Amino acid sequence: MSEANEQPVVSKGGRLESLDVLRGFDMFFIFLPDPAPCVVFVFLAMIGLGDTAFAAQFDHVRWSGLHFYDCIFPLFLFIAGVTWPYSLAAQRAKGASTAAISWKILRRAFLLFLLGAMVQTKIDGVQETGFLQFDGATFRVWSVIGRIGIAWGVSAFLYLWFGRRTRIFIAVAILLGMWALMRFAVAPGAPDGVDPMIDRQWMWARWFDKNFLTTAHRPEGGVATIAMVATAMFGVFAGEILRGVASPTRKTLQLMGYAALLTGFGLLVAFAFGSWSMPIVKGIWSSSFALVAGGISALLLAVFYWIIDVKGWRRWGFFFKVIGMNAITIYILVRTILPYEFEKAYFFGGIAKFLSPPVAEFVSQVGLIALGWLLLLYLYRKKIFLRV
Repeated sequence: MSEANEQPVVSKGGRLESLDVLRGFDMFFIFLPDPAPCVVFVFLAMIGLGDTAFAAQFDHVRWSGLHFYDCIFPLFLFIAGVTWPYSLAAQRAKGASTAAISWKILRRAFLLFLLGAMVQTKIDGVQETGFLQFDGATFRVWSVIGRIGIAWGVSAFLYLWFGRRTRIFIAVAILLGMWALMRFAVAPGAPDGVDPMIDRQWMWARWFDKNFLTTAHRPEGGVATIAMVATAMFGVFAGEILRGVASPTRKTLQLMGYAALLTGFGLLVAFAFGSWSMPIVKGIWSSSFALVAGGISALLLAVFYWIIDVKGWRRWGFFFKVIGMNAITIYILVRTILPYEFEKAYFFGGIAKFLSPPVAEFVSQVGLIALGWLLLLYLYRKKIFLRV
């Protein structure tokens, strides 16, 4: 088949199946809530490889650097951006006005923030509660889902209102502004000559978060959400590539080139400017992190798009597709009404008595993921897809 006549393999309704599979692939690694480690890490620990460099890829870097696991959050946000050009085109085709679309963006962003505010989690040994607990001292303001809602919402408005060149300028401005803020701005009272990348307690963003944007414990989150807007915008740009007029193979190559461009700029920002360089730090969503994680996300999208939508090799992805079609549903469920420790003890506490701790943890995690997947499979078979 010639490139000129090449057509992507799309599912019924015109969906790019690769997006659902990639979203499910991403969610698989955070299926269970904190403090449960990634199931792959648990498996490697069970077979005695928990201290290897490969196993470390399934845990977060403590500060500067990048592991595969650090890319899971930005990948989900990136995918949300990719889908927006398709969603907007569908709404326009139905005759939706700009005002109606704007209201939908606001509503979705607010609902995502609200859902995220319901989540309870334990981070670094500290229990953080949802707003339903009415405990201001432990309420977690900046949840994963909530920050996705805000960042996606801003990027969606920018796509609705501005052309591509203006949005590229805005993305660059965000990255430059956050680079300067995170790299050089220090908190009031900081000693002269302090480097906020080394003496992090004097970082202005952390001081501002702790004093004005959070209720407890987590000094990073609010200010860093500004940089997350750029990550969502990177996804929107990728969505525009996929909706373009080029052949599927050329789109794949364009996505790979786009991935290389983002990654290259990110590495330059991280290493090429001496004392002005900005390390790759997920905790503050540094500009270099946003760029490199965006490049990795774009590369994964290119690979999944080529395998699934261009070549039509789909069967292998069904497991992930079932997760991806209801990703936010399962993310919220296992972090609210299906608490991890209770479910683990109820279903697998008896079996765990006869197993060594590493094996018991792995069996419990696999079992709970299987139970969650079967619930999602039921929803999938019934064509029940819960959207925000």
